[in-house]
Amino acid sequence: MRDYTKRSKRYRRNRAIIIISLLVLIVVLCVVYLIRLFNRNYQDYELMNRVANTEENLGGYLEYKGAVVRYSKDGAVAIDSKGNLLWNGSYQMADPIADTCDDYVAVADRGGKQIHIFNRNGLSGNIQTNHPIIKVQVAKQGVVAALMIEGESSYIEIYSKEGELLGEKISNMAKDGYPMDFSLSDNGEKVVATYFCLKNGEFVTNILFMNFGGVGKNYTDRTVGADIYNSILVPRITFLDNNTVCAFKEDGLLIYAMEEIAELIKEVNMEGKIISVLHNEKYAGIVLNSEKDNERRLFLYDLKGNQLMDMKLDFNYDNIYLSGEEIIMFNDLSCVIYRASGKEKFRYTFTTNISALYPINHIDRYFMVNPTEIWEIQLKE
Repeated sequence: MRDYTKRSKRYRRNRAIIIISLLVLIVVLCVVYLIRLFNRNYQDYELMNRVANTEENLGGYLEYKGAVVRYSKDGAVAIDSKGNLLWNGSYQMADPIADTCDDYVAVADRGGKQIHIFNRNGLSGNIQTNHPIIKVQVAKQGVVAALMIEGESSYIEIYSKEGELLGEKISNMAKDGYPMDFSLSDNGEKVVATYFCLKNGEFVTNILFMNFGGVGKNYTDRTVGADIYNSILVPRITFLDNNTVCAFKEDGLLIYAMEEIAELIKEVNMEGKIISVLHNEKYAGIVLNSEKDNERRLFLYDLKGNQLMDMKLDFNYDNIYLSGEEIIMFNDLSCVIYRASGKEKFRYTFTTNISALYPINHIDRYFMVNPTEIWEIQLKE
């Protein structure tokens, strides 16, 4: 009986060791597979699906959570990777511009006064503004902000998707400056904007940080922060994520933390001519033409302003942007995709013009949009 008990314990112990060893082996194999999967270099592609496309009266394209949005002067459509129509909407605009966040898309008439809001179910709301629109932004719950100019004043107005005015900022351009850019946070409560003005014969950039949530009620005009930069242009500003702001200046960038109020956490100064800026919810990037050797270099920074990449570019792109962990650039016929680590993932020259290139699964499937078709392609080693 005692021997049987010992053998039983030994059997259970050995069985547990074998099971644990197998589990460890499976985990190791999975890790190795994933590392290899996310570090593959692709040389070719396979065409998986195609759907007809038209660029008549085209405004542009948007990446839209595994789908692509095409917006034009007479309407907008969303198409998934299988070519299925997710939604479409009709309108008449002279100069359509658009923005997307999460499930929502806002299309506005630049120079006009109408905004159409769409989500996965189609049209979600219409807004008629009081002033001509310059730029539009949408938040993840469908809240929309519009930058507008009329007469001697500029306006930033925030609307619910039902059209209710939630907040506004009115500025006198002679006093406060001409608005260069603005951005709306993902939660629809915070706005940042840059203004250009002349004072005593010198140009000045004013950066304003506004909070239209509960905290902002305690501040004059909802302004919870402001910075002034003398003789420096800051033409672009954006929320990277809901609580981080990046302002692109003519000689670098500024990173602000803005959970409720604004605080500068990093200033990066650069020498050379800035050619392009790019950003997403994880990174901010700058393409710089170096004064020393006339080389174009891509610099990538995290949300704290820490430099992650300094890479020479050997590709003459027309478009460059960030999506997830990838840097995607393309010109008329060719494209290059880099990982955020700096490793090249895919380089290819197509036989048809490239209008847009968007990831579908952030692994090996992409939309390749050309003037007559939208392709779903799968990359091949």
